[in-house]
Amino acid sequence: MDREVDLSTFLNEKCRFYQFKEGFRFGTDTFLLTDFIRVKGKERVVDLGTGCGVIPILLLLKYPELSAVGIDVLPENVDLALKNASINGVSERFSVYALNVKEVKNHFKPASFDVAVSNPPFIEVGRGDVCTNRLRAYARQELSASLSDFIEAARYLLKNRGRFYLLLPVHRFVDAVYLLREKGLEPKRLRFIHPCPGREGNLFLLESVKGGGRGLTVEPPLTVYRDCSSRVYTEEVEEKYSHFLP
Repeated sequence: MDREVDLSTFLNEKCRFYQFKEGFRFGTDTFLLTDFIRVKGKERVVDLGTGCGVIPILLLLKYPELSAVGIDVLPENVDLALKNASINGVSERFSVYALNVKEVKNHFKPASFDVAVSNPPFIEVGRGDVCTNRLRAYARQELSASLSDFIEAARYLLKNRGRFYLLLPVHRFVDAVYLLREKGLEPKRLRFIHPCPGREGNLFLLESVKGGGRGLTVEPPLTVYRDCSSRVYTEEVEEKYSHFLP
């Protein structure tokens, strides 16, 4: 691993993660996606575009009977995710593969997972300039796979009634709902994220179910910061951070 990394503690020093100093770095939105996921007992989770592995590793720390697989198109991200699994003591339950989501049918059997999750690239090809930092570019822009490809991978990998969890900016909301329903993943639970009181929602969390019936629950908006001039978390977000891990 030739890129420079640093080590950060997380969740009151209950876990640690290496991240590239120059590249995509996870933040509050990634944690809120992890908190949004519902897991039941000895299930199997796949993270599509796992990056440094933070989402599956946090889930493995919270749910001791869970097993997880991470998929990422960049080999350097795979190396980092494996390193993070090791320092957090979950290597035996976590496998990571350098793989484009468009190729999952060549490497996994259909209906292999109970839960799929993704915080996929959200900038369509042709919209804006490509980021000069390779790691950030692949995390933000659909350079190797589109939103449709990520959703198709989830459809293929999930068992019937399996759940798929997405985090995306609101400008991709209509695209996501259309593609999910087109591929047989019915939107079931939705929550919009607002940066602070009085601001428009900028992100959304969405749970869909493979083969699920129609019927969507829209949860109350989730506001991240107490006011727009500070970085102080709201009581709800602070509570999530404080009690996510025992």
